[in-house]
Amino acid sequence: MVRQQKKTAADIFDAAELNGARPVEETDINGDPVPSVIQPGTEINYDRMLDLWDEFERRYPGKSPHDLQTLKHFMDYCVKGWNAVQRIDRSTSEQKKIGYTTVRQRFTDFLAAWQQRPRNKQIPHEVSSSIYRHMKTAKFRATVSTEIRVRHYLTVPYFRILMEHMWTKDWCQYGHGGTLVNDYGRQLLSIYSSSRVGEFIESRARKGSGRGLLYNHMNFVVIRNEQGEAETAICPIRDAKGMSLTPQGRPQHGMYEDMETLFACVMLPALVIALANDAFQDCHSEEEILAIPPPLAGTVHHLRIKEEMLEMPFFQRFNANGPTGQIEKAGPASTRDVKLGHRAGFPVNLTGHCKRREALVKAETNGYSEDARKQFAGHRCDIFLPGYASSISTIDGAASWWGTRPRGFMFEVFRGMSLQWSPQMEQSLPAKVTADLAQRTDFVALSEELMELGEKLKLVVEEDEIKALCDHRDEVYQRRRQLMADELQKWRKLQSRNILDTQASVMSLPSFFDRVRRLDSPRDELASLLFLQVPLRSTAGRSAIRNMIRMYQENPKVAYRPSLRPENGRCSEETCAVSMETFVIP
Repeated sequence: MVRQQKKTAADIFDAAELNGARPVEETDINGDPVPSVIQPGTEINYDRMLDLWDEFERRYPGKSPHDLQTLKHFMDYCVKGWNAVQRIDRSTSEQKKIGYTTVRQRFTDFLAAWQQRPRNKQIPHEVSSSIYRHMKTAKFRATVSTEIRVRHYLTVPYFRILMEHMWTKDWCQYGHGGTLVNDYGRQLLSIYSSSRVGEFIESRARKGSGRGLLYNHMNFVVIRNEQGEAETAICPIRDAKGMSLTPQGRPQHGMYEDMETLFACVMLPALVIALANDAFQDCHSEEEILAIPPPLAGTVHHLRIKEEMLEMPFFQRFNANGPTGQIEKAGPASTRDVKLGHRAGFPVNLTGHCKRREALVKAETNGYSEDARKQFAGHRCDIFLPGYASSISTIDGAASWWGTRPRGFMFEVFRGMSLQWSPQMEQSLPAKVTADLAQRTDFVALSEELMELGEKLKLVVEEDEIKALCDHRDEVYQRRRQLMADELQKWRKLQSRNILDTQASVMSLPSFFDRVRRLDSPRDELASLLFLQVPLRSTAGRSAIRNMIRMYQENPKVAYRPSLRPENGRCSEETCAVSMETFVIP
C-alpha cells in the first residue's frame, strides 16, 4: 500500500485557489466585528436600552458612554424615569421604585447592546465595573427598591391542592377544554423535569422562534418493568436555556407510567395529547398501546411518530375550534398558572420557578450528586445553593442536640409556608367595596376617559388612528383593572379567617363547579377519577384517557341556552344535533 505524501502549506493554498479562493480585495469579506447571535426577546431588551441612550444623546450632544461621569448621569436619568412611571402602592400611598436587580440587569443589557452596534467600541472594563460598584453605594440604593422577593416552593401537599382545585373546584371557563389538558400536562412535565416555563413552550426571550417541545423531542416507548410487565414511558428533551448552540447537551428526562394517584401519572396527559392528535404511526387508540406486550429485558418498543407530526409542537395553542397547530406561548401560559393559583387560594404568584425550586431541592434532599443535579437542572455550573436552595436549614437542631431521630418532614412544611394558602381567600370585592371604588376620583376619571375614547372610535375611519385609539383604550382598561386588583389585594389582607371553617358556602365560587359539572360530562367524570389510587391500566385509568381525549378534541359541553331554544330546529350541541321534530309533544 502506497502511503499518501503529506500536503505542504503551499499545496493546501494552491488547492484553495483552484477551489475559488481570491485576494481579499476581490471578496465581500470586511473587517467588521461579528456580533453574537441573540434571541428575539433579548433583542427587544437591547433595543429598549439603546433607545434610551439615543434620547439621552439627543438631549446632551457629544456625550459618550466611555466617559464614567456621563454613564453615571445616564443611569441616573434612567432610574428617575423608571421610578416616575411606576404605579402607586395603595397600601402606603407612595410611588413604587424600580428594583435594584432590575436596574443592574438593564445596565448589563446596555453594555451588551452597545457592543452589538456596528463600529461601536467596547465600553472599558474599568468604566463598567465602576458603575456596578456605584450601584452598591448607599446614595444610589436609596433611589431604587432593595426589597428582595421571597423564594416560594410549591411543595407536594400544595401541588396536590392545586391539582384538586384544577379538576374538582375550578370555576374558570376555558375557551376550549384542550387548554386545560395542556396546562395539566405541562404542570406535570415541569415538576418531573425541573424545567423553566419557556423550555417546553415558546419562551418570551425566543419570541417568534416556535421553539419548544416538538413531537420530534418526545420519545414514546414501551418497556419491561421490574415485575416483567409492559409499561409505557417517555423521554422528553428540554430546549434548555443557554443550549441553543449545543443541542447535544440538552437534558433528557425519563418518565414512566407506574405512578399513583392517577392524576400524578405523567403518561396520562402525554398519551392523551398524542392520541388526540393521531400522532402515532402504528397505534390509534389507548387500547392498542396498552395491549403491546413487554419487550425483552433492557430493550424497548418504540411508538413511532408520523413523519408529518415530527415538527409539530406538542403543546399547541387553542381557539374555540380546537388546536391551531401553533406552539403555546410562555406569556399566556404563565398568566393562566398564576390565576389558577389565586383561584386555589394562594395569594402569592405561583410561577414556574416555584415548581423548579422545589424539584431541585427534592433532588438534593434525595441524595443525588452535584453532577446529576446540574444535568437535571440544565446548568453549566452548580448554582443550586445561591439560586435555588431554601434558606431554611435542613438540620434538625433539636434532634441533633438531644440525639433523637430527625424529623425531616418538617422542612418541607416550612418551605411551603411562604405560599400562605387560604381556602377562604376572597376572589372578588364585596358589593359595598366595589360601589365605593366606582365612586373614587381616580376610578371615575378612568371610566370617563374610556367613554370618551369609545365616542372617538365611532367617528374615526383611518386604520392607524383606530389602532392608536384601541391601544390607548386597552392601556386605560388595564389601569382600571389594576386599581381593582390593588383594592382586592388590600381587602384580602383585612379579611378575617376562620381556620375551623373548611367548607365552601353554597354561593361561593369554589362551589360553582359542583353545581354545573353535569353540563360538562368529561370533566364531571375526570373530577371523580383522577384522584383515585389506581394505575393507568385500570378501568378507571382507561376511562380517564378516553374522557380527556374527548375534552381535547371536541370541547364537549351541554349547549345551555337561557331560553332553551334550539338552533335551526336542532339541538345546538354538534355531537347531538337531534331534530326537534323527532320529539313527540303531547
